[in-house]
Amino acid sequence: TINYLLETLWTHPPAEDVVGALDLGGASTQITFLPGTTIDDSSTRSLLRLYGANYSIYTHSYLCYGQNQALKMLMASLHQGSPSPQQISHPCYPTGYQENITTSDLYNSPCVHAPSTPSPAQVLTVSGTGDPSACSTAIQKLFNFTCGANRTCGFNGVYQPPVRGQFFAFSGLYHNLHFLNLTGGQSLSLVNDTVRQFCIISWEKFPTMNRTHLRDVCAASSYVLTLLLQGYKFNHTTWLDIHFVQQVANVDVGWTLGYMLNLTNMIPSETPQRVVGLQRSNWVAATVLLAVMLILIFCLLTVICCQKNSSGYESL
Repeated sequence: TINYLLETLWTHPPAEDVVGALDLGGASTQITFLPGTTIDDSSTRSLLRLYGANYSIYTHSYLCYGQNQALKMLMASLHQGSPSPQQISHPCYPTGYQENITTSDLYNSPCVHAPSTPSPAQVLTVSGTGDPSACSTAIQKLFNFTCGANRTCGFNGVYQPPVRGQFFAFSGLYHNLHFLNLTGGQSLSLVNDTVRQFCIISWEKFPTMNRTHLRDVCAASSYVLTLLLQGYKFNHTTWLDIHFVQQVANVDVGWTLGYMLNLTNMIPSETPQRVVGLQRSNWVAATVLLAVMLILIFCLLTVICCQKNSSGYESL
């Protein structure tokens, strides 16, 4: 989708000019880019031929690591680590926030594994503590960042070559940071400080409107940072290669357009045939011929009009 809208594929660009994609949905998250090196794991390699050029693309989708499911896994992890089975201290929720949930609501997803069979009617009290450090630590527990020997990986042992080139981040990645005005190319230090400052705002200071969304901002933005930095292995330098966008060329960015283009073969595998231009002498001859034809047509129309007028006068 992104490279089609940017029109980068027509010119057969070098690997570093092909833009990578970072997507965060509700149930899964995806990373796709052109590493410019051999992809060691064939399960993460996609071979494409577009506009007469071959591309070996790294791509992987992490099911259950979309925002909605990840935050649900976070809540379950906090519940299972709580000293009280009916109390959940949530460091990513603002201080002063409290709500009641049932275990059936908490463990109603295949992404969330209960340690035992909980009573579906059990009521759990969730209390926010507004602790950004503890929030980050709790989110990191959802991932396995270790890699095997002589193997580079993203997380959970999935092979991933080092990130390379420019990336466009969209969907949840864009919306979470856009809410904090952090999609304008700010440094990673500023982004971290802004998220941390938001996470310590108490619940009573939030406006009464749209409070449910505000409750999740700290958790969601902290999750985005953990996913991009510890998960996909961006750092202070490569962070500046990420462009958080909602649209490209006035078109909303998402996977659906790319899926449609691929499914309908709207992107040709071979280079489109070039239009063969005429030589200068042929253009001149064609222009003169066209001018002569226009003059003859004008003269003919004039004669016809004169004849009609003459016939009208004779009738009178």
